[in-house]
Amino acid sequence: MGFLADFFMKKQIYLIDGTAYIYRAFHAIKNLSTAKGMPTNAIFGFTRTLLKLIKEKQPEYLSVFFDAKGPTFRHEMYKEYKANRPPMPEDLAVQIPYIKKVVTALNIAIVEKQGFEADDLIGTYARIAEEKGFQTVMVTGDKDFMQLVTENAVILDPMKEKLIDTNSIKEEYSLAPDQIIDMLGMTGDSADNIPGVPGIGPKTAIKLLNKFPSIEKIYENLDALKSKKSLHKKLTENREQAFLSRELVIIDRYAPGEQEIKEFKIKPFDQDSLADIFKELEFKKLYHEFAANNENIKKKYKCVTDLKDIKKLVKKLEKSKIFAIDTETTSKIPMLARLVGISFSFKEHEACYIPVGHDNSEKHDQPDIKDVIKLIKPLLENKKVKKTGQNIKYDYIVLVRAGIKMQGICFDTMIASHLLNPAVRRHSLDNIAMDLLGHKTIKYEDVAGKGKKEINFKEVEIKNAFEYACEDADITFLAYQLLKKQIQENKLEELMNSIEMPLVTILAEMEMWGIKVDKDKLTNLSKEFALELDIMEQDIFSLAGEEFNINSSKQLGEILFEKLKLPVQKKTKKKTGYSTDVDVLTKLAEKHELPEKILKFRSISKLKSTYSDALSGLIHPETGRIHTSFNQSITATGRLSSSGPNLQNIPVKRKEGKKIRETFIPEKGYLLVAADYSQIELRILAHCANDEILIEAFNNNEDIHTRTAAEVFQVFPDFITKELRRQAKSINFGIVYGMSAFGLAKELGISRKMAQTYIDNYFKRYKGVKNFIDATIEKTKKVGEVTTLLGRKRRINDINSSNNNLKKFAERTAVNTPIQGSAADLIKLAMINMDKALKEKSMESKMLISVHDEIVFEVPEKEVKKLVKLAEKIMEDVFDLKVPLKVNISSGANWAEAH
Repeated sequence: MGFLADFFMKKQIYLIDGTAYIYRAFHAIKNLSTAKGMPTNAIFGFTRTLLKLIKEKQPEYLSVFFDAKGPTFRHEMYKEYKANRPPMPEDLAVQIPYIKKVVTALNIAIVEKQGFEADDLIGTYARIAEEKGFQTVMVTGDKDFMQLVTENAVILDPMKEKLIDTNSIKEEYSLAPDQIIDMLGMTGDSADNIPGVPGIGPKTAIKLLNKFPSIEKIYENLDALKSKKSLHKKLTENREQAFLSRELVIIDRYAPGEQEIKEFKIKPFDQDSLADIFKELEFKKLYHEFAANNENIKKKYKCVTDLKDIKKLVKKLEKSKIFAIDTETTSKIPMLARLVGISFSFKEHEACYIPVGHDNSEKHDQPDIKDVIKLIKPLLENKKVKKTGQNIKYDYIVLVRAGIKMQGICFDTMIASHLLNPAVRRHSLDNIAMDLLGHKTIKYEDVAGKGKKEINFKEVEIKNAFEYACEDADITFLAYQLLKKQIQENKLEELMNSIEMPLVTILAEMEMWGIKVDKDKLTNLSKEFALELDIMEQDIFSLAGEEFNINSSKQLGEILFEKLKLPVQKKTKKKTGYSTDVDVLTKLAEKHELPEKILKFRSISKLKSTYSDALSGLIHPETGRIHTSFNQSITATGRLSSSGPNLQNIPVKRKEGKKIRETFIPEKGYLLVAADYSQIELRILAHCANDEILIEAFNNNEDIHTRTAAEVFQVFPDFITKELRRQAKSINFGIVYGMSAFGLAKELGISRKMAQTYIDNYFKRYKGVKNFIDATIEKTKKVGEVTTLLGRKRRINDINSSNNNLKKFAERTAVNTPIQGSAADLIKLAMINMDKALKEKSMESKMLISVHDEIVFEVPEKEVKKLVKLAEKIMEDVFDLKVPLKVNISSGANWAEAH
């Protein structure tokens, strides 16, 4: 290490092989792109590597080298040079200009020259730098550069954090740096299509060069290798090729060096340009790092505690066109939350906070909550005064529980963010602030402590709370202004105003009403599941021949693959153990009973912990009901999801799932009524594809799976068995979800060839569907997005990817999103229309939950017939398709009976 220590004490210059690092970053990072679909993986990886190098090494001189387009002098020497190398992937090519923009904004010199590779230019400047007394660090992972290593030039591979000098080359290869050329000449390079000597690898080449120090010497001493007939023959037959290959791998140290070394001296970054680039590319952390400090913006945040001042604030808010509102509470769960304070904003960088529930405050520090509610109630219940919020459904519920039924809600920044970027799962105010405004918000832990010491907001002192609360309202108002414009530009106003926003208060009312569960039944069900699991556990131990931890993937893997010798399907991600995931166990279940038992054990265990055990703990202490939360900004297709508890994942067809649904019950004197759309996705497919057979079948009220079985299997309908219908059902839904022959074969337990025959037969008959799929994929490739019947949009980023797996997945997504998304939109529209009708008719029936294609109502027994008739009409007339929408409606004393 003595040499290297001395090396880094001298004046250094860093020469970066930019082209190599672009490719490495491109292949190392997957699935990174902007909301508009611009790939950014190579830019991000390259930028992070470059910034890390600058930060850690703090070089005084630095330059980045790129290959120029077009042939080089090596192509003149050998026309087949790099002939096998595919063209640069399109999703990498579009990133190159941005990478160069980043380098330019970092004020780093770029070196590239037509006819020469980056290697040659680095070799040239390494020589020039050495002549000028510099120590050169060549930043690359390319082994070819080892020929350039000298006492004054080393290689740094930052990806592997590896430094290569003359000593390390000697240790690894037993060669001097100049002998690397000879080694590469003999071994060749398949990536560059350099032939070398076929059959000679690095080990043989190194042995030869240890005996004879160069290719010339090897050929001068060929007679000494006659005893090794095979090697002698290879060398003899490929003499010309060996010397040519060596010429091709030699890095030119005398290429044109048109820039002066002094131009490589590090200069201050162009902060503004970097911030603009990183904002455009949606690199949030990098943008924040380089964005100008926005703390110089004067913010007028005020804590309002005097009732006279609150009255003045109310008058100002009444005159505003729209204002943002945000509540601070004691819990993230709205049905358990107590109001601590409310913040308002109707001007940029201005906000007010009214504290009402801080525990550690004197009486004069905050007004009485009853007085505040009395003053703000008329304002918040005035539908003419418009309100916006971030996840405003939460604020609505909190305020209703405090005695205010807020009206005039017209915009939700979280929902707008999701509509604009449905593939992104995070739409928090923190993310919106960073994405739209380049602003890093005050974190909750900054006012409430960190980790275990974090306190409830009611315990936060007002002086610490008000700026945090004001900022929430301020950022929400600023985000509203920007997001509203984007919603208009993207033609999403109709969807926002007609579906998503009206649904907010409907979902809030459903959440507040909740659903009743039979606590005793839940307790008994947990005991039943526990007993079943105990029996299954003994069966599993008997089949395994020993006791083990069933929940340990490692122990299970050892039992399955080492003891029982079942065929290994795949390793874990880290390749350190056996995978025992669902796919693996499902495949192994065909060969042994144990994997099948494990699958059932896991399933029942999850149902027990997630539902029968957990639901009792979710019963509200005041209402005696369970209050799930419905989410509008989670799924990319626009479907509602639910949490606390998640009602979407209760298995419908299995008896265990049915038992869980049996615990959901109505109040006394009521029934549960479930209205479930029949095959809505296939009906939407028929409409979108304009397929004659599908349209005819639905219009004639035929069983669509029987009809498909007849079409695909060429069998008369009267001869269709249950098994053939089941297979046809898998094909029907498989087509919607873009299922491949491999997937269908797996689903039906048939050969891939047979599955492909089924798919081919389907498309021969359902030509409209085939045309729809092809046209959708083709259009998506051009415009990069798909749209539902009601105008919901989704970017499909990888539709033109060079990675075939990503491309195929994107194609499937492009086809099924308009179908699934349209179904989601129609169900939401049906909920809005049902809510309106129930109120107009002053009915006591309530919508309770929406799960997939189903809406569940709690209905007084006297209203059941009326509700069934109403739901049937409204849900079936919700949208004019080329085929009729059909709803199956049933009622019962619990959810299972009503399904």
